[in-house]
Amino acid sequence: MNEGRSNARNGKIRVVVGEDSPLIRTMIVNALESDPEIKVVGHGSDGRAVLKSVAELKPDCITLDLEMPRMDGLETLRYIMSEWPTPVVIVSGYSAVGANLAITCLEYGAVDFVAKTGGGKRFPAEELIAKVKAAASVDVGRMRFAHSEIEIGAKQRKAFASSLGSVVVIGASTGGPQALMEIIPKLPRDIPAGIVIVQHMPPNFTSYLAERLDARSHLDIHEAKEGDAILPGRALVAPGGKHLFLEERDQCPCVMILEKNALQRTACPSIDFAMTSFVPIFRERLIGVILTGMGRDGAAGSAAIHLYGGKTICQDKESSLIYGMPGSVIGNNLADEVCPLGEIADCIIRNVREIGMREPVYERERL
Repeated sequence: MNEGRSNARNGKIRVVVGEDSPLIRTMIVNALESDPEIKVVGHGSDGRAVLKSVAELKPDCITLDLEMPRMDGLETLRYIMSEWPTPVVIVSGYSAVGANLAITCLEYGAVDFVAKTGGGKRFPAEELIAKVKAAASVDVGRMRFAHSEIEIGAKQRKAFASSLGSVVVIGASTGGPQALMEIIPKLPRDIPAGIVIVQHMPPNFTSYLAERLDARSHLDIHEAKEGDAILPGRALVAPGGKHLFLEERDQCPCVMILEKNALQRTACPSIDFAMTSFVPIFRERLIGVILTGMGRDGAAGSAAIHLYGGKTICQDKESSLIYGMPGSVIGNNLADEVCPLGEIADCIIRNVREIGMREPVYERERL
C-alpha cells in the first residue's frame, strides 16, 4: 500500500478530477486551473478511471463526484482510502441522495465537500479552490473512518436530566463531521446541558448529519427549527445556509433561525453569531467547543464567552484535520482547555457537571 502524503509537494498542487458530466468536469478543471497554485494532472468519468489515474499519478488531492457509472463515488473513496490514502474533496449535488451520500463519504475519510450549482446559483469556484488547497495540506494519517461504539438504533432509554444547568455550543468546519461522530456518541443522555452544533454546511446536508448523529448517540438530535427549545439531553444542529441565534420566549430559551444576508461573506451557519447570541443569557454557564476547521469562525464567539465568564474547549493541533479555527482561539489565549479529539467528550462532561452543581437555570418542567 502506498503511503499518503501529509502535504502537497513543492510547486503546484496536483489534482485528479473525478466527474462523469463533461460540462461539470470542464467547470471544475477550469476553476481549479484558474489558480496558479493548482494543476489538474488527470481526470476520469467513472470510478475505475479515477482509481487508475490516482494509482499512476499519485496526486496531492482528488475531487470526486458521487454518482458515476461503473463504480460510484463512495466505493471509489473506499478503494482510495485503503490503497492510496489521498485527501478527497467530494463535489456533490443538492439532491437528497447526493447530500446523504456526501455525509457518508465524510464518515469514510473524505476531507470536505462542495455542493454543485443548484437553485440558479453559480458554480462555487472560489469555495472549491479554497477547499482543495486546504485538503492538500492535510496529514492523511489523521483521516479515518468515523466509527461509533453505539449501534444505530440502540439508544439508551435512561431518563433525561431534570434541569438545564448549562449550554454547550460546538463549532466545526473541515473535518467536523468525523470529529462530531467521535464526540457526540460519548455524551450521556442525562447530561444536564443543552447542546447546539454549528457545522459549516450548505442547505439540505445538515439534516442528514443530524440523523446520523441521532442514530449513533444517546441524545435526541435533530436539525434546529424556529422556536425549538434548548433542553437537557437534546442536541440541535444549526440548519445549513442559515444562522442560528438564541432568544427567550415566555422565559424559555429557544432558537431563532435567520436567513443569510446575501451581501455578506460570513460563514453560514456562523459559529460566532450563535455563540455571541447565547452569551447574554447563559453567561458563565456557556461552554464553547471549537473543533477542526478552516478560517477563524469561533474566535469572536470565544472572546464573548471569555468576557462573560464561560469556558472554551479547543481541539488540539495534533488531532485537528485543519487547525485554523482552534488555532485562532488558542493563539488569542481564549482557550481554557486544549484537548486531543478523544478526550473532548470527557472534558465537556466534566465542565457541565461542575456547572450543574450550582442552582439550575431552568427546570425541565418549565421548558
